[in-house]
Amino acid sequence: MKKFSTSLFILLLAAVSSVYAQSVEWGLKAGVQMTQFMGSDFEGVLATSSSRTPEKISSKGGSTFGYTLGGYVRSTENVFLQGELLVSVKGAQLERLSTSTKTSVQYGQLDIPFSIGYKHNQFEISGGPLLSVQLFENGTLKEFLSQYSNTPLSFSPYKSYAFGYHAGIGAHFNKLGVNLRYLASIQPVSDMYISYTTAGSDPQLRESLFQQNFGSLQLAISYRLSK
Repeated sequence: MKKFSTSLFILLLAAVSSVYAQSVEWGLKAGVQMTQFMGSDFEGVLATSSSRTPEKISSKGGSTFGYTLGGYVRSTENVFLQGELLVSVKGAQLERLSTSTKTSVQYGQLDIPFSIGYKHNQFEISGGPLLSVQLFENGTLKEFLSQYSNTPLSFSPYKSYAFGYHAGIGAHFNKLGVNLRYLASIQPVSDMYISYTTAGSDPQLRESLFQQNFGSLQLAISYRLSK
């Protein structure tokens, strides 16, 4: 999938270059972002607990800061096309509602946004599809979900990739650019079924689905390398 995403990005760059062979610019891009999981609460029973009463865990524990770094290529027309390749470190918080304790998780993705936009003087608006490919994780989410499993997890709860969208506004000042945008996945970036047994004289095995998308508010600065 990572090879596919890289090939897709190269094809997008080739498309931009072929259409605007005499008017293409490229450069570097870096910024900060505030990201959180978006999804429903799920239920689980701690493997170490003597109680069989399930507790609720929420993904609305809050946002965490991360950063993004990469490059871009774009046409220089008023109606422009732009492709980007960005390594993005993201995060989220999970909250055990019964104890109000929060756990922060962190993961990294290769974000490949493709944009169509309109530029007027120094200002612009843009948006388009997004492909996010999983790169790495710090293991916190896996450890957190393992608490609700009878055996330690042997696999990552993160998905290999997710499609999404992005939209934002920006301004350019000579070679520098500033962009504020919102990015979100329309497919889950992580999912796992949590199994637990209910209490009582007639215990039953139940499953609760942990499945989360991401939403990210990103502020980035770009620097044009081409003339």
